[in-house]
Amino acid sequence: MTTYDQNLSADTTAPPREAADVKDTVRSVYQRVAEEYDERIPGAGPSDDMFTAAERSFLLNKVKAGQRVLDMGCGTGRFTVPMAERGAQVTGLDLSRAMLDVLGGKLAARGLHAELREGDMAALPFPDESFDVVTSMLALMHIPLEDRPKVFAEVRRVLRPGGRMLLGVKNSLIERLFKADRFASVDVTDVTAKELVFTRTRTGEEYTAPWYSFSPQDLNALFATEGMVVTQLRGNSPLAVWLADEVLSDPAVALAVQSFERTLCDTPPFNHLGYHLLVEAVKPRH
Repeated sequence: MTTYDQNLSADTTAPPREAADVKDTVRSVYQRVAEEYDERIPGAGPSDDMFTAAERSFLLNKVKAGQRVLDMGCGTGRFTVPMAERGAQVTGLDLSRAMLDVLGGKLAARGLHAELREGDMAALPFPDESFDVVTSMLALMHIPLEDRPKVFAEVRRVLRPGGRMLLGVKNSLIERLFKADRFASVDVTDVTAKELVFTRTRTGEEYTAPWYSFSPQDLNALFATEGMVVTQLRGNSPLAVWLADEVLSDPAVALAVQSFERTLCDTPPFNHLGYHLLVEAVKPRH
């Protein structure tokens, strides 16, 4: 069973036009790709498999049955579904109703329940202290830059004391060294233009949406401003990103790289050099 609701925020202040334009563009793109999104997201090759396994392990090992979880920018449920399968009480939030419709179909097919809300991360339609955990994997890069402080303030507001945020974002430090999209298949990040480009769509058109990466310093500052404490900053693929799939196709090499990355990913300064950043931050109890 799935519940839908519209975003009814108490904040009636109109966002800056630039921010509104960014959100309209993001919503429009995902409305158009929703039906094909699940065909587009999987990467191909051992580096993608290692990246995805590390991402899933980080998030799913930290979410427990019975916890109230808000999955911001949930899309078609890449993490909403497995969290619900593990017994979490999940609410999925997304700008795109079409993406939520796809997710609703998945939940129904599996006999799972989640509340699905169409809304904006910068004005969350939930009471204070509603959730034990807030998650957001890859969606924060679509936030307009001027909305970043609002989003992190909203996360703190809806978290219970002692609650945690778990997030995954692209690392802007790596982009200074490596501008190509290492894991691109059909959805390609254009670092210079700060866009995510959807290529080879069913319509034959290319769609673009704004895409702003984060540095470790950005994340530390945003959490510190809200009085939240970063308890883990993990670099996803600090080593594999530099290796060709032909090299990683050797099982012995892949196993050695995975073992080495398990050490490097949480060890400064190597954790700051992951292709993506995986972060846990806690709202103090007092």
